[in-house]
Amino acid sequence: MNTCKATLRVLFAHRVYLMIYLVFIGILMMSISWAMLTSASGSMSAVFESTKTRVAIIDRDSDRGDIATSMRAYLRDSSELVDLDDTSETLQQAVASNWVDLIVIIPDGFADDYVAAADGDNPPNVDTVTSYASGSGSMARMNVGGFLSLTRTALIGAQTRVDQAALAGMMNATGGAAGFDGASLDQDMLDSLPEGQVDKPDIKDLSQAAKMAAESASDTDVNHQIAVVDTPTEESASAADTAVSGFGGTMKTALYPLSLAMTICGSMILGAFTTGEVRRRLTASPRRMVLMGLQRLLTLGGFALVVCVGYLVLSIGLMMAAGLDPLHLSIGGVLMTFGATCVYALMTVACGFMLSEFGLSEEAANGFANIFGLLIMFTSGVALPIDMMPGVMVTIAKFLPGWWYCTAIDNALGFGTAAETGISVAGWSGSLGLVALFGVMFICIGLAAGRFRRSRPALAAPATTQLAE
Repeated sequence: MNTCKATLRVLFAHRVYLMIYLVFIGILMMSISWAMLTSASGSMSAVFESTKTRVAIIDRDSDRGDIATSMRAYLRDSSELVDLDDTSETLQQAVASNWVDLIVIIPDGFADDYVAAADGDNPPNVDTVTSYASGSGSMARMNVGGFLSLTRTALIGAQTRVDQAALAGMMNATGGAAGFDGASLDQDMLDSLPEGQVDKPDIKDLSQAAKMAAESASDTDVNHQIAVVDTPTEESASAADTAVSGFGGTMKTALYPLSLAMTICGSMILGAFTTGEVRRRLTASPRRMVLMGLQRLLTLGGFALVVCVGYLVLSIGLMMAAGLDPLHLSIGGVLMTFGATCVYALMTVACGFMLSEFGLSEEAANGFANIFGLLIMFTSGVALPIDMMPGVMVTIAKFLPGWWYCTAIDNALGFGTAAETGISVAGWSGSLGLVALFGVMFICIGLAAGRFRRSRPALAAPATTQLAE
């Protein structure tokens, strides 16, 4: 019991390292997880919400033919209309400051030119200025073009008069070439067509055509509304997948702070009992050194398990704060994930034990833990998606414990690398066994290094004592 208390006292004496590597790095990794959780929960919305573009219409034709009014009515459902003064400074500032996505300028004489072009000439175009910041302005410009096309169609169609006999003759000529005659045409269809010839439209006709085009924007028979079909089964499956990937991804981020905190603290704390006068006093005590070393390891292991419990609670809390339901997680998957985190934490304690047996200084232990921790994080799939990692990096990753820790979580929850196979207890056990073997390897290397140093006292302490004169 005294050994455990002493170990905890030394541990909390290094609270600065705990704050930096465990708390601050943990907050950083949790922030990354929070960003992923909120983006995932936001993508689950089943309601279609269209983003309206900001459009300004500058009318320099005094609304002749109701072009400006009808265009505003046509664009009102899909765009946010913005009022701008028709001055060069205002228009330039609106474009430069991205106040609007599209500026439509109806030039002077546009209505007269549009009416004059109804007999077959190319119709005039409005002037447009599109925002440089997004593609929404280009989509709104297409809507403006659609309005003008509908207006032209309505204008020409309203003034078209087709002679029945001429149409029948034309259809007979076309039908003969196509292999059928005009007698096969439905007489009711011919009777429904207007008669006469093409009349020259005027401004009044343009006004009626523009209003018809504007009304078509809100006509559900012409423009069908978007329907969102409620499929509870698929929605529930999507919510469950999002919850699983969010929880698993958050638990994977524990890889880096655990690797740093437990490796560095384990190295310094265990090393404090094996150097200098402390080691001599412990050697001279009646208690066995092996038993005291085991108690120190168990104390650090218990502290690491407490950290794992805290990380599990924070992960579930982040899920709930992001709007994900933890009830979508299976109890077995959560327990296996927590077990994988515990084994990985104990492996980091074993790594710290190895460094302490090598007798590394505080600076050397910090350097090793940071380099090793970054190597594990960038090859495990936490920092980079696995499909973006080159083959060489994947090969290197499989020789490190971080890869198998993440693989164990994938198999425990059935996502990521185990998305096709689903939850696999065998895959989880195999991956977790490899993580545990890394811990055993570190302990064996540490025991060998410690025995080698103790067999050569010159490596651990000066051979002679220097007395001050």
